[in-house]
Amino acid sequence: MNEDNEMNILYSINRAADLLERDRATLVRALRRVAPDGLQGEQPRWMLRTIVDALAVSARDRRETGRYRDRYRLRHSKLLDDLITTFEEQAALIGAETSPAKRRAMALALAPQVAGYQAAYLVAGRAVRVDPDVLGVRADLIAQEMLEEITQAVGCEDRGAFYAGMVAAMQAHGDGGQVV
Repeated sequence: MNEDNEMNILYSINRAADLLERDRATLVRALRRVAPDGLQGEQPRWMLRTIVDALAVSARDRRETGRYRDRYRLRHSKLLDDLITTFEEQAALIGAETSPAKRRAMALALAPQVAGYQAAYLVAGRAVRVDPDVLGVRADLIAQEMLEEITQAVGCEDRGAFYAGMVAAMQAHGDGGQVV
């Protein structure tokens, strides 16, 4: 098979995950907002170059392209802006740390800030009368995306257990958390 034909092969998420030795969920997140290059039956398929490019986009960059950007036009308070800025700085420090144990400890220390951001977002949304159901779902999605960004920075082997620990640390600081 020549190189041109290989570049045009369409892959399912499962096949690409096996080929690239990546977690299927990682590919699902990376490709969530990427249009498929084609369909096989009704199932979306992507060229390998498209998949690799999507994986190269950091969680922060995905967020900046509309994930936990404010779709509801909430007027951000200085508190919200400060919380997200500090969160991003701390997530970058976690990713730069060489010790896995220190990365994990830093991440768990950042969990209250995720809870604090979520609480502040709810307050800001209520202030501009966003539908409570919509606001709650959006706040949960934002917190989930922030936790995923931390999880990626830590580079956990057992993502499920780490994620559960982060959620428990957030719940332990249900008072809204403070900037770490």
